[in-house]
Amino acid sequence: MSQSQQYQSYHGYVDSNFLKIFAERRREHKRQIYQRMDIRPGQRILDIGCGPGTDTIPLAHLVGQTGHVAGIDQDETMVDEADRQAKASGVGGWVEHKVGDVLALPFADDHFDVCHAERVMLHLSEPAPAFAEIIRVTKPGGRIVLLDLDGASFSVETPEVETERRIAEAWIRFHNNSYAGRQLYGLFKKHRFRDVSVEISPLLFESLAAYQQIFRLDGIASKAIEAGMMTRDELERFEASLEKAEEMGGFFAYGIFVTVVGSKP
Repeated sequence: MSQSQQYQSYHGYVDSNFLKIFAERRREHKRQIYQRMDIRPGQRILDIGCGPGTDTIPLAHLVGQTGHVAGIDQDETMVDEADRQAKASGVGGWVEHKVGDVLALPFADDHFDVCHAERVMLHLSEPAPAFAEIIRVTKPGGRIVLLDLDGASFSVETPEVETERRIAEAWIRFHNNSYAGRQLYGLFKKHRFRDVSVEISPLLFESLAAYQQIFRLDGIASKAIEAGMMTRDELERFEASLEKAEEMGGFFAYGIFVTVVGSKP
């Protein structure tokens, strides 16, 4: 299977409502990321994996009418929703959303001042070709900002420790590149980027409902059972332990985000 086919296999993987909820939980973190992007009025910004305009719309407010924001996504439904949201937010005149592939970005060389991608490399078993394409469309001196998860960091407090580790292993197994977060720094250094900085930030869950929704526990657990990684009884004991923790007000889970920022040489 080609890199492009692997990425396309995630078409429809999540819906726009999921992405909006995920973004809402990380609103403060996103604000900090925008600051690190050093966005200025009049700049050209590219958001890869734009979904329903989660980032393109706030970025459009930052660059203003003299700037331009482009978003691409593999999912045509997401692109249509992003266009609707941009128009409703009053920024449609300087925001465009396209169906596109990170491995073949539909833009000229050295076009953007800043390129941003969140949880994109997660879906690519080999991120290097995508990173090379992002470099191509970024101006010399322009900034690239990549955020991704380290799947090995997912953890939830439970006495069913062995099952919990199998659940985490299943999440890793059923994504193309679950270790994407830890790979980002090396990509920047390999290409001799300047002013490279790294931020490690937690994604915390103090609610079982939020954990189930964001981690997509039902789907991962079903795949784990189908793959023979655990029995139905083991899963039920695990789920019961989480429900008990929730009832006692002690539910706790987390994962780790890695953000890397650097300037193209």
